[in-house]
Amino acid sequence: MKKLVIKSKGIRTNEYYIPPFELREGELVVLYLYGGAPFQNVKIDLLNIFTGKIKNENVTVAKPLTYVDYFKESRFRSLFFPVRVDEYLRKNANLQSKFIEKIYEMPWVNKNTKINDLYWSSKRLLALYATFSKTKHIVFELAGQGPVDGKETYDIVRNEIKRGGSAILLDWVPEMKDDCDKFITLEWLSV
Repeated sequence: MKKLVIKSKGIRTNEYYIPPFELREGELVVLYLYGGAPFQNVKIDLLNIFTGKIKNENVTVAKPLTYVDYFKESRFRSLFFPVRVDEYLRKNANLQSKFIEKIYEMPWVNKNTKINDLYWSSKRLLALYATFSKTKHIVFELAGQGPVDGKETYDIVRNEIKRGGSAILLDWVPEMKDDCDKFITLEWLSV
């Protein structure tokens, strides 16, 4: 039997309810949160629970997930001391991992490439590969990616977790409903 990573008996706040679900190794769960302004607040709440930063009495986190975060750089830093791929990887990745090599498979990326010169989808892949170099248990989103780039990212995650990882996709569109292990829909309690 696959190891349990997260068990939720349901997450309820004054604003929303997420039905019970389990995440086991080798599984990808999609949490459909709808779109709009509340998405960010709900996302932050769930990230804090799934990464183990806060406890929720109805959620057991056997293995905290790691959030595949966006790359952020201040305007000052980007003008005068831009972060390059090599520097980002030294700070955010396990340099012994095979995922580091995948980053350099993109023909427009080398160690000296300024991260802010990369397309949005390439930045997202850089963050994904760096995260996967350290863990196989992630929580991610596809925000800012078009349908083609989003599907590519999703397929990379789907293929990687088959090797003993697990993932939760926090999404605001139901496109992956038929291509996941579990599809959980948030229920709004107040509008």
